[in-house]
Amino acid sequence: MENWDPAVIKMLSIFMPSTFKSRAAIKPESRFVHYTTSKNLLQILDSEEIEFRNTRDMNDHQDIETGLERLQHWINNSASAALADALDRCVPGVWNEGIKKFQDWLPGLRNETYVLSVAEHDPNENNTGRLSLWRAFEGDATGVAVVVDTSPFMQVAQALKAYSSPVAYWTRQQFAGEFETVTASILDNQQFISQTNRPVLREVIFLMLLFAAVCSKPPGLRDEREWRVLTNPLLWPSPMLIKHNPAVEGSNRTIYKLPLKNRPTENITGLEFPQLISRVIIGPTMNAEVIREEIVSKLAEKNVPQPAAKVIMSKLPVRAKAMG
Repeated sequence: MENWDPAVIKMLSIFMPSTFKSRAAIKPESRFVHYTTSKNLLQILDSEEIEFRNTRDMNDHQDIETGLERLQHWINNSASAALADALDRCVPGVWNEGIKKFQDWLPGLRNETYVLSVAEHDPNENNTGRLSLWRAFEGDATGVAVVVDTSPFMQVAQALKAYSSPVAYWTRQQFAGEFETVTASILDNQQFISQTNRPVLREVIFLMLLFAAVCSKPPGLRDEREWRVLTNPLLWPSPMLIKHNPAVEGSNRTIYKLPLKNRPTENITGLEFPQLISRVIIGPTMNAEVIREEIVSKLAEKNVPQPAAKVIMSKLPVRAKAMG
């Protein structure tokens, strides 16, 4: 965040404290990982595009409903009164304006939010990947873990209008506790907030609510350590995201594709091959050797240096049948 506007950093630390801490914890040596199928990885390499999918087409079609339900419960509960009061001491009425914008946009957030999911990569998983995420793949699909640098996800690119955030795995009490922290921080920074432009403050409140809703999941899934890059073409239209309507069985929803091309003038870097991929881990499968050869060959076509050294097999056992 060293290149960010100091006022933006301060706003983030006040209104999204957990997100601020998670971003600050990402170091130059940190890595993200994208779990996908070997088939999809080969398609990404061929097309040099990556997909943003509608949240209603994710593995759990109720994915964002957990956060929305908890947020609505908190807004309608007396616990939200303390935050509203703290804000109204600084800029009277701005809390209700932020709430109104969120409620007005709620149908569009539910139906037209698109995400790309990655996870924090633990160096201890560098040779195996994460067992819990390998178990998420169905049938004959072979999972792969694509390890990438974090820098493209930490950049603020206004032209792209896609924004990254860690997913919170909170209980209902922890969810409310985050807003208690926000309230205390507002009270500690009343002068700064009172001097903030009203439309800017209204937008910050709206974004706080939006990310709390869209980037929350049940605490039992915390092992995923997911980050989401999210966009909404109704809210943040971007010419860099290309609309597609694929004829895919079981879904007729739109997807958006991002060409993996650097645009330094727009502060978009690190997306191109060969720099993008630092490692590929092939998950448990009977066909690991064949799949490895396919991926190594495709990486070589993209001029990725030493592709054979970058593609490894997890060597975790393949279960012949489910437990139980």
